[in-house]
Amino acid sequence: MISNRLSSFLLSAVLLLFYLGGAAQELTFSGQASLLHVSKFSDPYQMVNGLRYIPELKGSMPLSHSLVLEGELSANGWLNSYFIAPDSLGFDGSIKPYRMWGRLSGDRFDVRLGLQKINFGSATMLRPLMWFDRLDPRDPLQLTDGVYGALVKYFFPNNANIWLWGLLGNGETKGWELIPGMKWIPEAGFRIQHPAGPGEVALSGHFRQIDPQRSMPPFTGNPAMPEYRIGLDGKWDLGAGLWLEGCWTWTDLQPDLMNHTRAMTLGADYTWGIGNGLTSAFEQFLYSTAAQPWESGVAENFSALMLNYPVNLIHSVSGMLYFHWRDRSWYRFLSWQMRFDHLSLNLIGFWNPNTFEIFRTTGNSDFLAGKGLQIVLIYHH
Repeated sequence: MISNRLSSFLLSAVLLLFYLGGAAQELTFSGQASLLHVSKFSDPYQMVNGLRYIPELKGSMPLSHSLVLEGELSANGWLNSYFIAPDSLGFDGSIKPYRMWGRLSGDRFDVRLGLQKINFGSATMLRPLMWFDRLDPRDPLQLTDGVYGALVKYFFPNNANIWLWGLLGNGETKGWELIPGMKWIPEAGFRIQHPAGPGEVALSGHFRQIDPQRSMPPFTGNPAMPEYRIGLDGKWDLGAGLWLEGCWTWTDLQPDLMNHTRAMTLGADYTWGIGNGLTSAFEQFLYSTAAQPWESGVAENFSALMLNYPVNLIHSVSGMLYFHWRDRSWYRFLSWQMRFDHLSLNLIGFWNPNTFEIFRTTGNSDFLAGKGLQIVLIYHH
């Protein structure tokens, strides 16, 4: 049985095709198909095989010399099989809307409405401002679910810009969230970004009503409770790239609970003049939760290092290394990528703890726990 949301998506696709097919000056159809294989060399041996397809329809229509109307419709369909030696076999899959938005843009503004990706911030591997997306730096597909809402951007002549957004109909957790929001109570936020010397700084904020009764484990009491977030980030080019990104989230679940969450990332990157150019990036992530804002609470620290080297136009190798200071545990990823016109092949070896303390919300952590090999074949048309 097709869900109401998917039915609306299919109806919107038909209407957009009918309208833009006759009115738009540009209508394109493309897609991404991928095959996944994961072997985990554990006891017992585990294997995952998967197939995914994302068809995408885009249309654009100039309304005047400075106004453009655009739209995008795409779906995400996947099927995975799971094998645990010697004889345990299972399957799961899904098909759902991936993007479904319309946008009106001019010289200095952009208004987008619908199911869309909203992401921002300066960090790359450990991102305190991962509020609405779940982009995983280890994922060759760089997939993330979108959010339903409206996003307005205005750009000033000095390259400063302001974002305003409102979200509605998002009943599941997103980003780093552990407690779902109230699906039909609007969420709202802003971002103000301004040049600062050889870089830029930005202030972001967001407000929503959370539903503690739907958390794991659930909390008793008021099913709608306010949650506030404030974020600060900046990035500068000083020969080496330098950035910072921080977030403070607070609510009032119960007086003795960890109502205040604070996260900060400091990072740098540099391209070394070695061969074709070795790019390195380092980030230090600090995280703490406390019952009161002035308390130190419970802290977690992670360090991350990423290296990337383009061997030639087709081949590149990269590696990521994470260190969890509390557990004294290492997370290791080594990737070899081959890129052709429409095809890419990614071979990824991993050696990690059996239980993840990072990327627990991305959905890929179970695949990459322990020791193993991941193969991802991607075809674009």
